[in-house]
Amino acid sequence: MLVLNLTLAIVWMVLQTSFTWPDFVVGMAVGFAIIGVSEPALRPQHPDLSVGRARTSYVSLTLRAISLVSFMIVAIIKSNLDVARIVLNPRHVFRPGIVGVPLDVQSDSGITLLAIMVTITPGTVALDVSSDRHTMYIHAIDVRDAAALRDEIKNEFERRVMEIFP
Repeated sequence: MLVLNLTLAIVWMVLQTSFTWPDFVVGMAVGFAIIGVSEPALRPQHPDLSVGRARTSYVSLTLRAISLVSFMIVAIIKSNLDVARIVLNPRHVFRPGIVGVPLDVQSDSGITLLAIMVTITPGTVALDVSSDRHTMYIHAIDVRDAAALRDEIKNEFERRVMEIFP
């Protein structure tokens, strides 16, 4: 569906005879709307063809991805402020630590995305995933409450990852 959306955006730009970024964005939005309206007709109608395919629609998956990116932008800003407060306070006592977070996500893509999200958030780094893929080890710059950090990773980060990659 992404290829169809890109194709519709290019067709939009050709029809407008303007190849600028704003026209591309408008073309993507128009293509997204067209796909959203016509997606039921674009899916295979034969029951044998749809076996094993994800039932998630392109529109809902795209909206979840946009929600995830928005969440990450806010999380990075909050973490930057927290790390700046910790680093700039000369009396602050650091409590670095490594916390094991049990994983519900099992796909390689989901685990990788979760590790990337944790690592790009200032103050935390994903160190390793256990060999049985049930625990991710995370280093944090200031661990006051390991259970709270674990809950935040599970309820905020992993939950959103599992909406896209189960």
